[in-house]
Amino acid sequence: MKLLRLVPLLCFACFLFGDVMYEMVSTSEGMMGMKGETNMRIFVKGDRSLTEMTADSPMAGTMTDTKIIRLDKGVIWSLDHENKEYSEHSMAEMSQEPGAGEEETETPAPTLKVVRTGEKKKILNKDCEEVIVTMDVEGEEGTMALKQTMWVTKDIPGYKEIQKFQQQMSESDFASSSAMMGGNKKSYEDFQKKISEIEGFPLEINMEMIMGAEGMSFSFVTHSEVTKIETKPINDKVFEIPAGYSLSE
Repeated sequence: MKLLRLVPLLCFACFLFGDVMYEMVSTSEGMMGMKGETNMRIFVKGDRSLTEMTADSPMAGTMTDTKIIRLDKGVIWSLDHENKEYSEHSMAEMSQEPGAGEEETETPAPTLKVVRTGEKKKILNKDCEEVIVTMDVEGEEGTMALKQTMWVTKDIPGYKEIQKFQQQMSESDFASSSAMMGGNKKSYEDFQKKISEIEGFPLEINMEMIMGAEGMSFSFVTHSEVTKIETKPINDKVFEIPAGYSLSE
């Protein structure tokens, strides 16, 4: 179930920006017909962001999650509103994959391609261009194929802030988005780096992922679309621990 909640966030991780609020909805489908829908509202100001997420799936029901990313402090806070508690995680620690320090197995370099198709369409009344990023990896655990189709535009509020935040993210030690990929961590980091180099903000993303060995593979597909985006003054208190919340053990 965590994958249903993480993938939409990973798709947009490299494109957050300052003093902006946007809303997006993602639908996903995976192995055994598992389906889910995730609604997100994201507030970003400079080097801080708050993400409110509600995920619905037939198997797990409704799950809510609120996270504050503080690049200035190098931490991520997860808020538990029901119990008025929060947990704190170091971004540097989260960027280290399990088994760090052990001898690493050399894996073949992934095959990465970025194609600007020339196709165009309007989303939220903005002119968008289609960009497709693909990656194929061969490893001891099998293969992994990723295809991410994005419709990007520079014609959105706060585009300069997008680039600034993107640079701050790339300069930080945070790489938790790749930690979930296990042995494919380095390949996924390369994939995310390629995406971060693409100019423009994605208003729509389709991602297809196939992993595993022959006869034991599984696929995961997600569609994400921004439904609202606006620049607005955001109070600094939005990115602080709410009053009365205690650190959970």
